[in-house]
Formats: sequence, C-alpha cells, structure tokens
Amino acid sequence: MKSDAKIAEKFKDFTPTLDSRANIVLGMGLRGFEKLLSLKNKGTLFLIGIIYLWTFAFYLLMGEDSYPCTEVSEEITTCTHLNFYGDLQYGGTRIFLVMLAAIASSGLIANDLNDKSIHLYLSRPISRIDYLIARIIPIFLLMITVTVLPNLAIFISQFSKSGLDLNFLSDNKWTLSNLILQAIFYSISYSIIGITFSAAINRESLAAVAFFGTVYGISLIVEIFYEMMNGMDIEQADYILLLSIIHFLDIISYNIFNVDYFVTIFGSPVIIEYSFALIVGLYALLFFSFITLVNYIISQMEVTK
Repeated sequence: MKSDAKIAEKFKDFTPTLDSRANIVLGMGLRGFEKLLSLKNKGTLFLIGIIYLWTFAFYLLMGEDSYPCTEVSEEITTCTHLNFYGDLQYGGTRIFLVMLAAIASSGLIANDLNDKSIHLYLSRPISRIDYLIARIIPIFLLMITVTVLPNLAIFISQFSKSGLDLNFLSDNKWTLSNLILQAIFYSISYSIIGITFSAAINRESLAAVAFFGTVYGISLIVEIFYEMMNGMDIEQADYILLLSIIHFLDIISYNIFNVDYFVTIFGSPVIIEYSFALIVGLYALLFFSFITLVNYIISQMEVTK
C-alpha cells in the first residue's frame, strides 16, 4: 500500500490527457525542477544559498583588481570565471557545485527504478531518450541557476564599478558570451554524470555519495600519481590528468576563455597543453558513453517489467 501511495503521489501533478511528446517531456522536466526547489529539499536549498552567499561575499564585496582576467606571470593567466569553478582557496565554489549536483540528481532516476514507476512513465507516448531528457532538464536548470546567474551578477557588478561605461561592454562582449557557454558546459556535464550515477545505483543516498566520492576521489589519486610521475620526469605524465573529471572539465573551461590551463605542483604553477581535437573527442566519447549506459540500464528494466 505504501508503494502504491508513493507512486500515486509521484503522478498526482500530471494530467492523463494526451499531448505531444515535446510537451510531455518539457512538462516532466519543469515539474521535476519545481520539486528540486521545494521546501522539502532543504539540503538543495541550503547549498544554493551557500553558493550565492559565497559569490556575494567573495566576488561582489571583495571584488577583483582586474576583470575578467589577471596575469599572474608572463605565462600564467587566471580569470574570475575560471576561479569561480575552482577550489575554495582560490575563491571557487566547485565543492558546493559538485555537492549540489550529487544531491539533486541522485534520486532523479534511482527512485523511478527503485519503485518501478519508470514503467508508468514509459507507458506514455515517449521513448527512453525522451525520458532521459525529461530527467536531465531539472538538474540542468538547477545548475544553470547557480552558474549563469552568479556570474552574471559578477559581470553586472563590474559594469557598475566601471561607472556604467559602455566601453566596458564592448571590451567584454566575448566575456559575457563565454561565461554563459561555460556555465552551460559545466551544467550539462554535471547533469549527465549525475543521472548516470542515479541510474547505475538505484539508491538515492548511495548515488549521491558515489557521485561526490568518485569526482573528488579520482582527482586526488590522479594528482598524487601526476606529482610522482612528474617528479620522476616521466614523459607525457600530463595525460594522467585527463582521468580526473575535475581536471578534464577545467581544461575545456580554460579553452573556452582561450587561457592556458595550469596546475600547481609543489606550490609552483605548471602549464599543461593538450590537443584541442583530443579534448573534444574524449568529451564526446564520455558524453555518449554515459548516455548509452543509462539507456541500457533503463532498457533492462523494461525487459524485466
């Protein structure tokens, strides 16, 4: 009875009227986004608040001496919008973004698989791909609200500090478009990773822990091995960083702003160079691999229906 009541609760917001596939998918996605922002999800709302407070305190109150980018040395350049996605010691919100993505995405597919309600969703005139899109939409929109909006606030703040000088807008026309592209890139990446863990581990809490642990755990191991290999002067040691989700996403992010990617080794920054074709190819491979895996898991559920 509890299971039936739970499934009924999941579907009470959806009317049984027939509609186009696009409207059904969009409706499911928007309803899912609304539920992520409900007062029941206190952890999600708390992390959203932390990200906005961090942005207000670190970037809006303290400000930046040079916007959007600062030359650390003749070779090293860092940018506000790159630091935003970095570690806490550089004013970044990465740990909060990863925690938010892990918590918010962990139940999107896991709960449907666990209580078998996925069969009810797929009984509608939608395909598995439609269902996946509907499940990606909520987490993607959530991540957009904590990536695009804070960076837009920083941009507007800097424009205000310039005295509303229109030259600021002309000088930073690519900055605005790049920060939006960067936010979309991080949001879709975390969304895909999130629903993959949600589908692979059909327990919400475990999926969230696995997401966060994998992202930071692999990064820690990769950095340790990179420092060991770099210390032994092993050629092409740089490529081990591509095994880290954190570094891999940051490499593409730096490319969006056309800035050389660097890592800090024993306190010293070192520039890492990769072929752009290699990075794009690997990202496309990972993207489709994740989608294929989730699609396979769902198809197995249909077989055992």
